[in-house]
Amino acid sequence: MQARAMTRFVASGERTARPEQLGLLDKLAVLIFGVTVPRPQNSATPARVGLAFDTHRIPTAHGNTLDAWYIPADRERPLVLMFHGYAVSKSTLLSAARVLHELGCSALLVDFYGSGASTGSGTTIGVREADDVGATLAYARQAWPGRKIVLYGISMGGAAILRAVATQNLRADGIIIEAVFESLSNTGKNRFRAMGLPASPFGELLLFWGSVQEGFNFFTHNPIDYARAVKVPTLVLNGEQDERVTPVEARRLAEAIGGHARLIVYRGVPHMAIVDAFPYAWKNDVREFMSRL
Repeated sequence: MQARAMTRFVASGERTARPEQLGLLDKLAVLIFGVTVPRPQNSATPARVGLAFDTHRIPTAHGNTLDAWYIPADRERPLVLMFHGYAVSKSTLLSAARVLHELGCSALLVDFYGSGASTGSGTTIGVREADDVGATLAYARQAWPGRKIVLYGISMGGAAILRAVATQNLRADGIIIEAVFESLSNTGKNRFRAMGLPASPFGELLLFWGSVQEGFNFFTHNPIDYARAVKVPTLVLNGEQDERVTPVEARRLAEAIGGHARLIVYRGVPHMAIVDAFPYAWKNDVREFMSRL
């Protein structure tokens, strides 16, 4: 029930709070019945942050259609394809998109299948989402030929990017990833640690039943293994106080990428969009990265 609840969105209802915010009885209920995760919806559009945009519809090999917002800027600067995290939608990328626009970069914000205005239902925490990354890159190359393209992903979005690079031999001009887990196994265990429960065997049981239900071996869903296929400049960002993805995990991920990677850890930041915590530092670090492409 835990595994099914985490990969199948419900039509409506109140989302279960973060594990650290749950009381004892709530933790017991979650342990038995699983979390409640409503289908993610977009809470705003680029117009909310003063940006003009067009809506694009991107077909995928699975028969779904991805909904995307294109925010134009300087055509001589890179186009950034942006992918959101777990159980949220592309509206959570607006803060980063606004800063990228200030840097002169165009952006394409994408709803993964099952989220926002895209078709489909549920999530595989970065597995099938990697196919969405591939479809988006192919669409962008056709719609805006000749543009330099950077892939940006936070949490699950970054995992999907790394998987797409490794399994589909995707090649962009640069990659920016934030708060990306090195293995789904560690992420599952960290979730139970946050609830004050033993990481083992609960973490392994969660992945086992998720694998049975989804028909994919989630024990092999390890971005640290995908990272070794990355051969382009990559910016790896992480929060110092991230309880989901520790700085140690981020460092190992950067080491797996090798000389192409630069790791930046932001002091005091938990598992969240770093641009919302340190907008000026994030902007300067991304500006420097873009200037080297």
